[in-house]
Amino acid sequence: MDISIIICTFNRSDSLKKTLQTIKEMTVPQGIVWELLVVDNNSKDDTRATVKAFQKNTSIRCAYYFENRQGQSFARNTGIQNASGNIIVFTDDDVIVDKSWIKNISDAFQGNTDVACIGGKILPVWESPCPEWIKGELLNILALCDLGDETKILSEPKVWGANLSFKTSIIREYGFFDTKLGHKGGKLYGGEETKYLQTLINAGEKIMYFPGALVYHCISKSRLKKKYFRKWYFDTGERSAIEMGEYNKRNIIGIPLIVLRRVLKEMFKFLKSKIVDPDSSFWCQMILFYNMGIIWGRIKYKFGDNDH
Repeated sequence: MDISIIICTFNRSDSLKKTLQTIKEMTVPQGIVWELLVVDNNSKDDTRATVKAFQKNTSIRCAYYFENRQGQSFARNTGIQNASGNIIVFTDDDVIVDKSWIKNISDAFQGNTDVACIGGKILPVWESPCPEWIKGELLNILALCDLGDETKILSEPKVWGANLSFKTSIIREYGFFDTKLGHKGGKLYGGEETKYLQTLINAGEKIMYFPGALVYHCISKSRLKKKYFRKWYFDTGERSAIEMGEYNKRNIIGIPLIVLRRVLKEMFKFLKSKIVDPDSSFWCQMILFYNMGIIWGRIKYKFGDNDH
C-alpha cells in the first residue's frame, strides 16, 4: 500500500459528504495504491451512516473506525494504527481536495526521498465574505496556509493538519500524537501537529512545504466571528497552563505572579488601544484572552479539573 488518507471527523456529516465526494473525484494514476480511513471521534450525528453510504457507492478502499475517546489526537492515532500505507496523509472533514492532490503528494515524496513530512497549501472557501480584521496571524487560526508558490524546507512548523503527510517510517520512529493536545469536544486546544513537527525539526528531520499539494478549507460563518477567535486564544492559554504542570516559583494558588501582572498590563493596553489605536484593539484583546486562559488553566490544574 502506497498511501493512506486519514480523515478524523466529529459531528460534521454534511461537510464530510462534500470532502468524501472530492476525494472520490480525484485523478489518481493507476500505479498508486491507496486507501481511505475515516475515524469518527464519537459523533452524535449521522456520520456513521454517511460513511456507510459512501462505501456502498464507491470502489475506493474505505474503512470506518469509531474512536470514543474524545480528542483529535486520539482519532489521528487510531487512524495511524490502522493505516497500511507507506505514506500517511491527513486532511479534515471540511476540506475540498484538489483533483491532483494525492498524485502531487506522491510525486513530491518520490522526488525528495530525504523528506520526512510534507505540508501543502490550504486556501479558503468563505461561506460568507471574510471581515477585513481577519488578517496576518489570525489566518493561521483558520488553518490556512499559503507560503508562496515555491517548494521550501521549513525551519519552523508552519504547515497544518488539514493538509499534512508523513512517511509512515517516521511516525513509527517518533511515535504518536500527544493526546493531551488537539481539539476535544468544544475545546479548541490544538497544537498537536505543531508539537510533532517541532520534534521532527529539532531531531534534524526535513519538513517540506509543497504548494502542489493543494486543498481548500471551507470556512463557516461561525469561524468569522470575533467570539471564535476569543475562544481560540482563551482555550490555547488554558491548555498551555495545564501543560505547565507543577509551578513552584512565586504564585497564588498555582498561578504565576508574572501572569497576574501580565493580565493587568494587557488589560490596560487593551483599554488604551480602544481610544488611541482602535485598529489594534482586537489584537490586544486576543493577547488578554490568552493570558486569562492561562489563569483559568492554572486553576483547573490546581483543583484537578484537567486531563493531565
